[in-house]
Amino acid sequence: MSKGRVIWTGSSASQLEFSQLDYMHIHGLKPYESSKYIVDQISQKMDERLRQKGVRCFVGEPGNVCTSFLANIGVPVLQMLIVVVFYLMRICGLQRFTIDAQCASAAFIYLAFARDEEVDASQKYYSCASRWGHSSVVRAPLECCTKDADFLISKLDALVDRFDQ
Repeated sequence: MSKGRVIWTGSSASQLEFSQLDYMHIHGLKPYESSKYIVDQISQKMDERLRQKGVRCFVGEPGNVCTSFLANIGVPVLQMLIVVVFYLMRICGLQRFTIDAQCASAAFIYLAFARDEEVDASQKYYSCASRWGHSSVVRAPLECCTKDADFLISKLDALVDRFDQ
C-alpha cells in the first residue's frame, strides 16, 4: 500500500498549446491549456521518482463542470442557457459533461481510495456522467512526450536546487 498519493487535476484542453521556449507561458495566449499539458507531462516522471518512497502520482480529470465561471458572465439568461446546453450535450451521450461537483469528483475519489494494484500512473482517469447523471470513471492512456517531460523535470529540479541553497 502506498504511503500517499499526489492527484493532479488534468484537462482535455491540455494538448492545445505548449512551447519549451515559453514553458511558463508568459507570451502565450492559452496559459490554462499549457499548465494542464505540464501536469500531464510531469505526473508520470514524478510517479517514477516518488514511487520508491511510497508516494504515487496520478492525473484525474473532472470533465465539463458548471462552476462559478458562469457568475462572471453577468447575464442570468446566458448563464441558464449554458447550463441547458451542458445538459443537452450530456443527454446526447457526451459523458464528459459531468456538470456538477459530485459527478466531477468521481475520478478523484476513485484515485484516492483505489487499491494500488487498481491504478496505473500511465493512465489518465476521467470523471464521466451518464445521460441521467450517474457518475463513473473511465481511463485512457496518458499522452506523454518524453522530451517535454524531461525538460520540465529538469526545470523543476533546478528550482528545487535554488531553494536548497
